[in-house]
Amino acid sequence: MNIVQLMLHRVKLGMTLAEDVYKDTQLLVQKGTVLDNEAINILRYSGIVSIAVYGKDLATAPEAKVEVPKQTHSEKLRNKEAFKVFEKQFQESTEEFSKTLTDIAQNDKEINLEELFSSANEIMAGETNTYHLMDILSNIRYFDDSTYAHSLNVAMLANVLGRWLHFGEKDLRTLTVAGMLHDIGKVLIPAEIIQKPGQLTEEEYQTIKTHPMQGYRLLKRKNVDENIARAALLHHEKCDGSGYPLGLKGDKINDIAKIITIVDIYEAMTADRCYRDGLCPFHVIKMLEDEGFYKYDPRYLLPFLQGLSDTYLHNTILLSDGRKGEIVMTNKNYASRPCIMCDNDYVDLTQYPSLSIVAVL
Repeated sequence: MNIVQLMLHRVKLGMTLAEDVYKDTQLLVQKGTVLDNEAINILRYSGIVSIAVYGKDLATAPEAKVEVPKQTHSEKLRNKEAFKVFEKQFQESTEEFSKTLTDIAQNDKEINLEELFSSANEIMAGETNTYHLMDILSNIRYFDDSTYAHSLNVAMLANVLGRWLHFGEKDLRTLTVAGMLHDIGKVLIPAEIIQKPGQLTEEEYQTIKTHPMQGYRLLKRKNVDENIARAALLHHEKCDGSGYPLGLKGDKINDIAKIITIVDIYEAMTADRCYRDGLCPFHVIKMLEDEGFYKYDPRYLLPFLQGLSDTYLHNTILLSDGRKGEIVMTNKNYASRPCIMCDNDYVDLTQYPSLSIVAVL
């Protein structure tokens, strides 16, 4: 019988599971289960990305006979045709980009900066609204845990921030390509270390920390723009001197690298990884508010945090007290604490310090 792998948000009620689904070693849903609301919710809240179903169900799933729950903003977005087109192009571009990056790092292929920018720009071409583009990127990160997908995400996030900062076309191109190449040194790190699901040993961690220098040396050999090469070298540096590999402080770090550092941190912390689930965006915004102004340049951090908060306007969220609500107003002075409408209750999070947003639904 034909078996089809589907992303979870495309699974229809009434389909039959073709393989057991596990979370670590725990069996979540057994093969042969006819998927109802309860089973799908178990998969969704366990962070399952895709499942195998029997192909015959693609056309015969009895959706109309099963109660369909109210869709969240994310579910509505993912069901839109524009999102599906973006998703497909993103997947295809990631696969092609992985080959390109590997050829550059391991097979001594020359770097064509124009081609790199064009490949990222083609994905974004249909999205002129930066907030809508950021919304899509926030809902597409579940796709892959690889260096390649991460780098492509960082490139597009950096492009959005560059537009919020009113960068000109030339600087936007440099910024986007810098995002694509910032982690190229990781391609030179043994795959068993990069993809290790458990905690790294101290020796493995020190090996990982060589990737900025390895990437910089590779890009210098290719005569790449110095701003792009230095973004690869300095994207783990912090303005207070606490970063690596050189421990540089603010005025010694170039602006492109400072921007890549901010979006790299955000993407890495909010995206799911093989060893942990991604953090809620508002949790990361709060962390960056609490310590970021020492470590990151406020000229770039403040517009990024405010833009992120504005992106989630009208999204459904889950509060730490268990209530669900809709973000109805953002806070210009405290991006992590917007105003929420919970049923008929208006909650200004700046007035309730014990409350926080724990998930965007």
